[in-house]
Amino acid sequence: MSRTLTFVSIMALGAALVGGALAQTATDTTNHKHHGQRFDALDVNKDGALDKSEAKGRLAKTFDEIDANKDGKVTKDELKAGWQAHRAERQAKMLARIDTDKDGKVSWAESEAMAKARFDKADANHDGFLDATELSQGHKGWRHHRQDMAPQQGR
Repeated sequence: MSRTLTFVSIMALGAALVGGALAQTATDTTNHKHHGQRFDALDVNKDGALDKSEAKGRLAKTFDEIDANKDGKVTKDELKAGWQAHRAERQAKMLARIDTDKDGKVSWAESEAMAKARFDKADANHDGFLDATELSQGHKGWRHHRQDMAPQQGR
C-alpha cells in the first residue's frame, strides 16, 4: 500500500504542478487584456497612469512598491513589472521551501517528500486515504489557495 500511496501522491503532485504551470501560462497570455481593461477602468482621469486615489484593493496596498520611479503614479508598465516581480518572489519562496538540500533544484526525493507531506496534511482523519470530503474541504496541504489570483466577478 505504501508504494501505491507514494505513486498516487506523486501523480497528484505532478498534476498540480503541471496544472499550475498551465494556469500560469494562461494567466500570462490571456489576462493581460483583463488587466489592461481593469487598469483603464481604474484610470478615472484617463491620463494613462494611476495615482493613489485611483488605486484599489491589492494595488492600493502595494502602490509605493510598484511605483518604480516614485513619481506618485503607476503606469501599465510599472504595474506589469510589479506583478512579475511579485510572481518571481513567490516562486523563489516555493523553491526555497521545497529544495530541502538547498542546491537550487528540486530532486525526485524532495518532490516525493513534499507530495507525502501535502497528502498527510489533507488526510484529516489520518487513515491513509483521501476521500471526497477531505478533498472538498480544501485542506491547505492538498489544494492550492489562490483566491487572490482568481478572476474577480463584477470587476
